[in-house]
Amino acid sequence: MDRTLPLADKRILITRSKEQARYFSTQIQALGGTSLEVPLIQFQRVSESVISSAEIEESLPHYEWIVFTSVNGVKYFFEMFDGLLSNRIAVVGIKTKSALEALGYTVDMVPERFSAEDLVECFEKVTPSSVLLIQGNLARPLLREELSRIGYNVKQIVVYENQLRVPEEKEMTVLKKGQVDLYTFTSPSTVHNFIKLFGLPDGPVATIGPITKQAAEQAGVEVSISPAEYTMDGLLAEIVQYFQREDT
Repeated sequence: MDRTLPLADKRILITRSKEQARYFSTQIQALGGTSLEVPLIQFQRVSESVISSAEIEESLPHYEWIVFTSVNGVKYFFEMFDGLLSNRIAVVGIKTKSALEALGYTVDMVPERFSAEDLVECFEKVTPSSVLLIQGNLARPLLREELSRIGYNVKQIVVYENQLRVPEEKEMTVLKKGQVDLYTFTSPSTVHNFIKLFGLPDGPVATIGPITKQAAEQAGVEVSISPAEYTMDGLLAEIVQYFQREDT
């Protein structure tokens, strides 16, 4: 190992789903760190997918906007809808935007800061009409409530479920031994699931944005790192800076 790399000798826990962890894990390793992948969440298509698919088909012609709040929303929506969208499209984050562009769609609205609150601000600047929200079962009600408040006709369709994943025994062993230099959480559900399984983290904690940070702090977790840019790259940059400060 090149011990001049910024994350040399650092063991960093990744709690997001296996599919989502790959990029973050690769970047940590490229910077000399050891990524400990222990996914605490897993996603699956909504149980009543036939009903949801029919609801999508019936609803699309009646809504000007369709809003995707995650890459998972895009993935599971198009597993249930085999057609072309003519609606205007809004998203919360750059990864979701890229997922839609990869399918050939143009995204009409994306906030500069990747949060539901900032998307609401974008919608406040256009004439209220109708919005179809494509979300998961644990989505915050904020978008639905705030868009309704400012005059939009809003409907939510749940296309995927976020469920607790219980780690395998070898993963449990890593955490029980406490061999972690930094715990990372990228959603409130990863925070809640960790505490449910292991109690409070025994070491510094990094969260990807204000909502996850708030969930952690409300659960009694002290957050050491929370980037201004709510992306994995933004989180990684803050982690590097944190260890550079700690090691000097």
